[in-house]
Order: sequence, then structure tokens, then C-alpha cells
Amino acid sequence: MAEELSFSVRDIPACARYAFSARKIWVYFKTLLLAWLIWDIFVYLGFFAAGCDMAARWDQSRLLPLPGSLFWVDPVPVILLVVGAVLIVHVLMRGSMMVSSLTFQQMRGDSFFSGSDAAAFARRHSAPLVAIPMMLLVTLALFLMTGIIAGLVSRIPAVGPVIAALFSVPMWGTMLLGLLTAAGLLLSLDLVPSVVATTRGDTFEAIFEVFSTLTSQSWRLLLYILVAAIVIVLSTALFLAASSIALTLLAIAFGLGSNEGGLVSSMAAGPQFLAPEILPYFSGLLNPGQTGGQVWTGAAGLVASVSGTAVLLLVLSYFLSGWSAAWTIIYTVLKYRKDGENLLERADMEEQREFDRMYGESGPGQSSE
Repeated sequence: MAEELSFSVRDIPACARYAFSARKIWVYFKTLLLAWLIWDIFVYLGFFAAGCDMAARWDQSRLLPLPGSLFWVDPVPVILLVVGAVLIVHVLMRGSMMVSSLTFQQMRGDSFFSGSDAAAFARRHSAPLVAIPMMLLVTLALFLMTGIIAGLVSRIPAVGPVIAALFSVPMWGTMLLGLLTAAGLLLSLDLVPSVVATTRGDTFEAIFEVFSTLTSQSWRLLLYILVAAIVIVLSTALFLAASSIALTLLAIAFGLGSNEGGLVSSMAAGPQFLAPEILPYFSGLLNPGQTGGQVWTGAAGLVASVSGTAVLLLVLSYFLSGWSAAWTIIYTVLKYRKDGENLLERADMEEQREFDRMYGESGPGQSSE
């Protein structure tokens, strides 16, 4: 059954409910694993290019390295880091588009739209995810270039400062446009996946929607983002608490059978074991039950550590799923507010037109007289 929207801030809290979906959480779980792999590859390649002791670096960082001081001495590691970061942003935006498409179809009442359908949709509509950030980055660089050129002109003896002063007001206006472009760039990382998922629009429609939403619905946008952030943080905290209680129950049940709590202790210490550099003081998922069991070593300890880290990634996947669902609802509401267009009805009409185009108005198996 299709979602009944009020097209107001009252619709936003539904993002917590939409996020609690195995399909959406699984999409983001795989997305986070891929992003993690990309980070490891490019950061360790950067350390290798910088001539670091790889064995010592592995002992210090393991599966989640942080760029060190030697990383910034050579431009090659920096370039590798930038490339890796760009790929991670793209992977996260693609995951957001998949979750947004799942959420939008669920809002329409389509419960059969699967993760594979969302992946196919993302493959067909991936161009805006690449083109829009690149276009905005290039535009922002051009705006900043005007200031650099003005600075170079001012170095001309005698007339240089005068010329720069004459163009100071236009350059100020240019910097204002640059500020708007920067805001649009940041907004596009969250909004473009939702725009494409709900409208199936191309690059130009998506970039138009980003700036029209930013300029005509600024206050509503800020209010909706604030409400969404509060709801998602609270719901994620509740999910994390439930995960902690579940591990506590597991520790009790496991202890009755084995007389020790090594499994849950190893799971709780998993993130610290796999990422000691970034989580040096991590004491587990809310330190469930204070089990006090001996942390396992060897293959059993490794598997338990991976399992505990997977639990943490699932909680984080729920958070990101809620964030993408929130942006889907936010854009659907703001589109109605600024243009009077109900995207749910628009999708139904487009689907009906596609059906009529394929089978004719009389439908399959019927003939018109």
C-alpha cells in the first residue's frame, strides 16, 4: 500500500522505520565493505610509495590504516589518497542511490522491488553521480581561479593594484557564486542519489533540482535535515543498545554451555583488534554484560573478531540506511512544496504510460475493436 504523505515535517521521522529493512542494511553493509577495501588498498599503496616499513605499519594499523606523517612528504601517496577518497565517495553515493530507490518503491507500495533491481537501476543511472560532483568541482575551481588571476595582476607595477581594485566588486560577487557552488557540491552528495532515484532524471535535471531546492527551500531543508539527524541518531542509539543486549544474552547463554565468555569477549574486542590505530580504546559494543571472558586467540579469535566487527558494521549500515531514506523523504516533500508535484503519483503515471506503450491501452491478451 502506498505511503500517505502529509508533505510536511511530520513525514521525516518515518525514515527510522524505512531504514529498518534487511535489504537496505545489506546494501550498505556491502557498500561499507567495498569502501573499506578501497581505503586499505590506496592507503597501503601510499605507504609503500612513501618507503614505509610495511610490516611495522601492518602491526600498527592492520585493516584500517591512517595516513602518517611520512605519507605527506611525497606527492604520490597524496594523489593515491585523493583517488581512493573519490572512489569511496562514489561507492557511498551509489549505495545511497540503491537504498533511495528501495525506499521510494516502498513508499509507492511496491514490496517486490529487490536489491538486484536497485543495483540494476544504479547501473543505468550512474552518470549523474560522476558528472555532477565533477562539474561543480570544476566550476568552483574556476571561481577560485579568478581570485588567483587578480592576485597575479596586482603584482604588475603601478597599474596592477588599480586594475585589481576596479574588479574587486565583481570578484566579490564571483566568490559569492563560488560559495553557492560549494554548498551545492556538499548538498549534491546526499541529494543527487535521491533525486535520481525518485525522478529517474538525467544529469541536468538532477543538478537543476539541487540548486532549486537549495535556493527556494533553504529553511525547510535545514529544518528537515535537523529533524532527520535527531531521529536517525536516536534510532541508531536504540539499535546499538539492542545489539548490546543481544550480545549480553548471547554471553549468558554461551557461558551456561562453556563456563566461559570468550566468544562474546572476542566479538566485543574485534574492532579494536582489526583497527587498533583508529580504535585504540574501544572496549566493545557498549561492553555488553562485562562478561570478563578470556579473549580468544588464533583462528577462533580471528573469526570472532570479524564477527564482532560485522555487528558494528551492521549498526552503521542501519544509520546510513536511515540517512538515505531521510533524504528520499525530504526531497519528495520539498519537490511537492516547491513545484506542487507528487513524485509518487508521477511514478505511477510514468509506469502506466510505459505499460500502455508496451501492451497498448487494451492491455495484454485483449484486442481493441
